[in-house]
Amino acid sequence: MSYRNIRVEQDANGIVVVTIDDPAAKNAVNFEMNRDLVREFGRIERDPAARVLILTGSGTIFCSGGNIRSMASHGRSMEPPQPTVREELYPHEADIRAVVIGLRRLAKPSIAAINGHAVGSGLGIAAGCDMRIAVRGAKLGWVFTRRGIVPDDGSMYLMAQILGYARAFEWGITGRTLTPEEAERIGFVSAVVDAAELMPRCRALAQEIIDNVPPVTAQAFKLAFAESLERGMEASLAFGERAQRIARATEDHAEALRAYAEKRKPRWKGT
Repeated sequence: MSYRNIRVEQDANGIVVVTIDDPAAKNAVNFEMNRDLVREFGRIERDPAARVLILTGSGTIFCSGGNIRSMASHGRSMEPPQPTVREELYPHEADIRAVVIGLRRLAKPSIAAINGHAVGSGLGIAAGCDMRIAVRGAKLGWVFTRRGIVPDDGSMYLMAQILGYARAFEWGITGRTLTPEEAERIGFVSAVVDAAELMPRCRALAQEIIDNVPPVTAQAFKLAFAESLERGMEASLAFGERAQRIARATEDHAEALRAYAEKRKPRWKGT
């Protein structure tokens, strides 16, 4: 697929790097970009060769969120022009919300390589990823309340899961901008690195998953883990048991046992 505001690179190992690429607008989200991201997530989902997603931004900005200048000129935050029937009927799956929920629903693991400032819905996109690594000097601003609005991108729900109620509430109600080090202390990012180390660190993490976890197992684990956050204990156990049955029936499960017994690296087939 070809896109206007995002770039996609996929290597032979199955690492897919998606770059938000509109530097003239500080990588601010727009309606076309959001739809392109959702389409690319769907492509990754369907491609058996795609194993791990790394989401980053071009230049020195991850994503500046909504275009504040455009909002100011209209006097309000914007919704998509000419929404589709699906967007009308399922507004929670439209625009930026579709991006964030798409990341959470994606069966493949995702890493946010926060290469610079992440603000507003840019931070929401990072929250939608499973793991986050940030560069020193970035600014992480959950600033919705300071703009007179509330987060409508799914980040309220995700922040409470990631940080716990009290820390998420304090960040959201104050609209503070945190340093990566402060974000690491509260658990939003798992590591803070120099700019030159960011992509190698993210690629190393992606490669660790690819080398050590069979493709079907990685998907089953992510989906089961996400379901465990949505359901009660019994429903979560039932879902986990179904995921276990799928993983246990794969050829890669048998290969994992053989590789362990033979003290060698496994050779995954993805089946």
